[in-house]
Amino acid sequence: STFARGDEVGQLVKLDPSKPDDPIVWSVQDPEGGGPNAACSESNCYGIWSTPAITDEVVYATTNHGRFFALDRATGEILWEKSLPPPTWQSPVVVADVLIQGDCSGTLHAYDVSDPRVDPPELWTVDLEGCIESTPTVFQGRIFVGARGGAFYAIGDPAA
Repeated sequence: STFARGDEVGQLVKLDPSKPDDPIVWSVQDPEGGGPNAACSESNCYGIWSTPAITDEVVYATTNHGRFFALDRATGEILWEKSLPPPTWQSPVVVADVLIQGDCSGTLHAYDVSDPRVDPPELWTVDLEGCIESTPTVFQGRIFVGARGGAFYAIGDPAA
């Protein structure tokens, strides 16, 4: 099967290149316990379709069907988990202890991850037009992101 190796190890994997015979340190499957991806359409497909955000201690990831979570980088333990409107194709972004994540209802979320081991409080949200499929970019205090509604947004303090 095309998915055989992916089903075996999970879709988010930490590898140790110094152990080529047994490189898997930890893996996270989506859905938990694994399962086939064959018969699906957009938001009900499983798996991680985006790039995780990685900090010194934590890995932040989303799954196609709206699962949004933080993992201990060393152990792979799930620290907290949230649910967002799927599909969640965009990657999370972390800047100065703020985690930025969009969803397919068109909402851009910002969470305080100054203590990454606890369920982060939401700092703010901004409603955009259409599913946010692209990964936000942060530059000079502003967040730039496109949405399915056809607009490209610059979000931030106009005085900055």
